[in-house]
Amino acid sequence: MFLTREEQSCFLAQFNISEEQFRESMLTWDELDKIANNFEKTKDEHQSTVRKYAEVFQQCSDVHSLGYRVKETNHLIEKIIRKNSKFLKQGSAISLRNYSECITDLIGIRILLLFKEDWIGVHKFIMEKYEKHLAEEPFAYIRLGDSPLLYEGKVRIVEEKPYRSVHYLIKDNDGIYVEVQVRTLFEEAWSEIDHKLRYPYKLSNEMINAYLSIMNRSAGMADEMGTFINSYIKNFENAMSKGVINENEVYDYILNEIKLCKDEEIKKSIINKISNSQKYREMKKMSDLISDLMKNI
Repeated sequence: MFLTREEQSCFLAQFNISEEQFRESMLTWDELDKIANNFEKTKDEHQSTVRKYAEVFQQCSDVHSLGYRVKETNHLIEKIIRKNSKFLKQGSAISLRNYSECITDLIGIRILLLFKEDWIGVHKFIMEKYEKHLAEEPFAYIRLGDSPLLYEGKVRIVEEKPYRSVHYLIKDNDGIYVEVQVRTLFEEAWSEIDHKLRYPYKLSNEMINAYLSIMNRSAGMADEMGTFINSYIKNFENAMSKGVINENEVYDYILNEIKLCKDEEIKKSIINKISNSQKYREMKKMSDLISDLMKNI
C-alpha cells in the first residue's frame, strides 16, 4: 500500500499528518505496510464476528436500531501513526505482532435508542450476556452540565467529551475486541454531523465549533423533551388504566413533572404551551357560549 514515496505523501496529506508527526511515531512504512496487508486478510473473519454480535443485540427489545462495521484499513494505519507516540512514552510500541491488542476498535457496533432511558434495558441486556467478557469497566461520556443520574451506580461517568455515548469493550473468546457504543438517535445525528464537519481535521475553526456546540445543546434538549413526553404518556396511560382521571389531575401531574425537570428552557416552553392551551380553552368556551345564545335568539 505504501511502496512509493508518492503513495506515502498522499496518505499523510489525506489524513493531515505532518512529516514531523510521522517521524515522532517512530514507525516505518515497511511495518505499516505489513500491518495493512495482515488486517486485509482478517477482514472477512472480523465481518463474521461483528454480524454474530449484532444478531444478539437485535434481540434486546429496547434497541431501536443498530449498525456495525469493521474498521477501514486506511483509518487503522492513521490511528496507529497518531497513537504510537503515546505507546512509546509507556515503554512499548505498536507493531504487526500486537496491533490488534493496541487498537481495540477494529470491530464496532453502534446501538441506537429512541429514548435516553431505554439505555437501562440495553445495559442490563449487555451485562447479563457479556459482563464476564468485558475488557474494561463500561463508561459514559456525558456533556459537561448534563445530569448524570441515569448512569450513576451503573457505569463510570466521564465529563470530558462534547458528545454523549456509553461505551462497552467486549473481548471475544478468540481474543478479538468488540467495541459497543450506545446512544440516542439525536446524539447519533449530532455526532455524525460533528464527525463530518470537524473531527478530526478541522478542530481549529471557531465558527464551526460554536455552531456545533449550539447543535449539541439542541440535541440534548430534544432528548430531554422526548424523555419528558415519554414519561408523561406512560404515567398517564397507567393512571387511565386504574380509573378515569379529570383534566385538573392531568394538569397537576404535568406541573409536578415540570418541577422535576432541570432544564429551564424546557420548563418555560412547556409552561407557555400550557398557558396558551388554557387561554385557548377559555376562548373556546366563551365562543361556544355565545354560539349557544345566538341559537336561542
